[in-house]
Amino acid sequence: MSKIFCFVFVALIFSSCSNQQLYQAGQEYQRSTCAEKSVSSQQLNDCLNANQKGYKEYDMERKEITDK
Repeated sequence: MSKIFCFVFVALIFSSCSNQQLYQAGQEYQRSTCAEKSVSSQQLNDCLNANQKGYKEYDMERKEITDK
């Protein structure tokens, strides 16, 4: 699975994807990792809920950090 993700990630970079598209690809990867590693539905829900930050919220936080 990680080989597929690496290939997709590199392909996205070379196809000039926007930051938002790259962020969403990373979020999808995290969700798939949650699904693979969770042993119960509660664990899956906890993992998925921990990774629900939207791109706008992420981008605002990123800009706050990089503008310092």
